[in-house]
Amino acid sequence: MKKKLLCFLVTSLLVLTSCSNDDNNGTIEPVKVITPKSITYQGENGENIDVNTLIYNGNKIVSASCLAYGRIMKTVFTYTGNLITKTEGFTDDQLFSTTLYTYDNGKLKEESYFLPTQLEDAFYYKKVYTHNSDNTISYKVYRHENPAEPEDGIHTLTFTNGNLVKSKTEYSDLNPYYKYVYEYKYDNKNNPLKNILGLDLILLEGGVVSGHDMFNGDFGINDFGLNNISEKITTVTSEVGVETYVEKLTYKYDENGYPTKKSSDQFTDVIGYNY
Repeated sequence: MKKKLLCFLVTSLLVLTSCSNDDNNGTIEPVKVITPKSITYQGENGENIDVNTLIYNGNKIVSASCLAYGRIMKTVFTYTGNLITKTEGFTDDQLFSTTLYTYDNGKLKEESYFLPTQLEDAFYYKKVYTHNSDNTISYKVYRHENPAEPEDGIHTLTFTNGNLVKSKTEYSDLNPYYKYVYEYKYDNKNNPLKNILGLDLILLEGGVVSGHDMFNGDFGINDFGLNNISEKITTVTSEVGVETYVEKLTYKYDENGYPTKKSSDQFTDVIGYNY
């Protein structure tokens, strides 16, 4: 009887140990969030023009920087919870500009741009957004010269499946300025920036506000969406008529469907993404 009980206990222990080992072997590793570590602009001969370095804390972007004109250009991002509420532009660690973002129920309400010499209530320019019932987003622009009155023109953005497909500006009949309509077509692959937390809420028009007066001043953080823009169609209307311009973009992708190279038929630069 004792031998049978001993055999039973040993067998049970072996089964439990085996199950425990199986559980350890079957542990699911956290899925790596794919984000670009660097975005590089290359000339037609393959030389690097700009190398932009992006730093993260998890899937939150901390900073983007590059060497330009012999100086370090850098934009630092600040989150409140999961929302980007501030970006600061620096040149060699000297503050160049600040952009503040405010939200209403998780949707962008205001984007205010300040120079370092201004107080927070004295913006250089400000965009005030309205999220419409037809799922479009419109905004008006205010300038520091006349902060209480918006500029003429209502800007309207149209989105489909997380991608900006149309951007247009409507002016009053008294305004003699040109009128622009931008339309975008997309591929079905992954946008390199799609996994950066909070960018989808502030990059409504595709690019980050950095304040740096330099070539490629957005550090390559542009053309944002869930997918990649394959065609840009610009229509310009003026008193003399209507003109249309088309830019086509092509990509090379990695095994995960993220672009490693982006080329345009209008520019000689090639943009590279390193993950």
